[in-house]
Amino acid sequence: MKTFHQYENFKVTEDDRGVVTVSINVPGRPLNVITPEVMNELAAIIAAIEHSEGVRAVVFESGKESGFLAGADVSIIAGIDSPDEATRLIVTGQSLFQRIAWLPMPTILVIDGPCLGGGLEWALACDYRIARNSSHTKIGLPEIQLGLIPGWGGTQRLPRLVGTHVAMDMILTGKHFGAHAAMRIGLVDLAVDPDDWDAARQRFVDSVLAGRVTRRLSWRSRLVAALSRSRIGRHAVFKMASGKVARKSEHYPALPAAMRAMQASFDSGPMGYQIEREEFVKLLSTPTSKHLLSLFFARENARKLSTWTTTPSSVVHDNPIRRVGVIGAGAMGAGIAQLSAVRDFEVVVKEVNVDLLREGHARIEKLMMSVANRQSWSEEKRSRTLGRIEYTTSPEDMRGCDLIIEAVVEKASVKADVFAEMDRIVSPDSVLASNTSSLSVTRMSDSTMRPHRVAGLHFFNPVHRMELVEVVRCDGTDEATVARLVGFVKAMGKTPVVTADRPGFLVNRVLFPYLGEAVRMLREGYQADAIDREVRRFGMPMGPLELIDQVGLDVAMHVAGSLDTVCAGVNEVVAPLTRMVDAGQLGKKSGGGFYRYRNGKKGKPFDLALDHSGDVHLPSEHDFAADGLTLTQRRLVYPMLIEAVTCHQEHVVDLPWAIDLAMVLGTGFAPFRGGPLHMVDAIGLKRVVHNCERLRHLYGDRFAAPDELVGMAERGECYFGRAELGPVMS
Repeated sequence: MKTFHQYENFKVTEDDRGVVTVSINVPGRPLNVITPEVMNELAAIIAAIEHSEGVRAVVFESGKESGFLAGADVSIIAGIDSPDEATRLIVTGQSLFQRIAWLPMPTILVIDGPCLGGGLEWALACDYRIARNSSHTKIGLPEIQLGLIPGWGGTQRLPRLVGTHVAMDMILTGKHFGAHAAMRIGLVDLAVDPDDWDAARQRFVDSVLAGRVTRRLSWRSRLVAALSRSRIGRHAVFKMASGKVARKSEHYPALPAAMRAMQASFDSGPMGYQIEREEFVKLLSTPTSKHLLSLFFARENARKLSTWTTTPSSVVHDNPIRRVGVIGAGAMGAGIAQLSAVRDFEVVVKEVNVDLLREGHARIEKLMMSVANRQSWSEEKRSRTLGRIEYTTSPEDMRGCDLIIEAVVEKASVKADVFAEMDRIVSPDSVLASNTSSLSVTRMSDSTMRPHRVAGLHFFNPVHRMELVEVVRCDGTDEATVARLVGFVKAMGKTPVVTADRPGFLVNRVLFPYLGEAVRMLREGYQADAIDREVRRFGMPMGPLELIDQVGLDVAMHVAGSLDTVCAGVNEVVAPLTRMVDAGQLGKKSGGGFYRYRNGKKGKPFDLALDHSGDVHLPSEHDFAADGLTLTQRRLVYPMLIEAVTCHQEHVVDLPWAIDLAMVLGTGFAPFRGGPLHMVDAIGLKRVVHNCERLRHLYGDRFAAPDELVGMAERGECYFGRAELGPVMS
């Protein structure tokens, strides 16, 4: 075995067959990323291979167990401050991967774990790709989620490999594939089960050396790829995609940019790389990319233990949560239990009687079957995962749990009784957590002898899809408990935001004034579909009245009632909601709320006549400072801006970026705007204060600008500095 020159980020060896193995292991990083140093060393390695005799094949692999490559170092991309610097970065990457593509001997890239962004673009430059079939393998191009496009040849090579239709879907959505799914579409040549991994890799290399490798695609994949490579097929795919992205193009310019770059891969030949490069550089200076990059760093910061507590990580490691007790197996409890088992925790699910336990068991089985089918699990893996869950009606069976999460009915007295019972049963080191969305967890802790080990864990519905979890710090919660729960949330694959125990915590506190304003507007004579349509145009995934229907009017009514001490005019909203709930109009789950529903699909809105009479009288646009919003949007969005500022002012969450992240992850607040506090900065604090005063004059004191906002506007301050807002380019 011959070893090449020693590198900081790579190990390069050559065996007796003439196979060179290039193993990447970036020091000090949990995952490999591409940095300028990595690119310089890889360029030197490629140069050495180009000038070596007797090399018959090159294998690229990871020297880390965590995976091949997570892409480029995003902090370097965000730190670019000129178009020239951006151009140099893209040219360097494109040229390096083109040199790999031009190597005269076959090249094989081995994927075990993440292979994302620049990692996949590296793989696309190789002749062959093989992937390990494990849950950790994720293959994709997620750049669109940062408001960017692949810039190192991804838009050029991927359509030619898998066809325009599949490439379009991957690049425009940022979706990733596992090993078997990637093999089905022709993205990898071989998917290997873990038990056969080492031997299969060697057999594949031997087959490449012998010239015996053939790509195995289903007839359907071959047909789709062939059609999308033809001129007529490509035209149809691009025309269809153009219609789908047209509505989002204004706010997400990376979508049409990606399509232009992909189209150039067929129509412009080598010039396609230049078009890809130019589109990337233009996107890097857009507000959308700045805000999405800011959210990326916010998510990374939220997952760091040091963000939320001074407790060392050793506390989490020395006292880990291994066994989770879930009390209540309704929609939320079942979701938490199922996800806990998927994430390798031992789980005990408790219900009050056998019938409810049987129903909860069925919910969990259904959720597990869904994820098993989606991820192509083997029957053995599904059975093993389900086997991590025990079911009981006996409180004593919770004794060995390190964490208890109650997800019972939203009644303070019932939850307090659960906590008191568990306090007597579980170990003194065990943590008691509530999944309540609005009730005081501190009051629940009063029923225990361990207030320092009590907190909230507010998961959002549906649990398996919603990324945010609010970790609610009670008045008596100690730092070690916060640390353990933040670690648990991370282990669940979620993003934690630690909030104070205040009514509504953060997300519901900020969200409710917006939902309440929509109900008020409906009472004044606005049409439900007109309200929701304006908010979708603003960038929310659905309108406020649609959202209430999805959540349930009974749930919204309950949350609203808990906010009467912190939000003005709550009773004006609770009253009409109560009448609708009393009439059986609970939203989607009852077949009707603000809209009619049939087989789960939204139909026309009801003519509710909520106390309104006469026509709607709109104020003049000239009364307001320019903020890019329509009159309807302004009235609905400003309550969120005001409440986000108020939550910061009252220290519900002290970190502005965490408030914005929570609202994007928890409510779908338009990501391209960065979040409510980013939006306040973008409009300008003085303009926001002026518009709040106009809205207060028209609609009442609930629109009064918070003292913090007024003071910051007078001092010329803002919430985010240049580094947090993203790169500023001329």
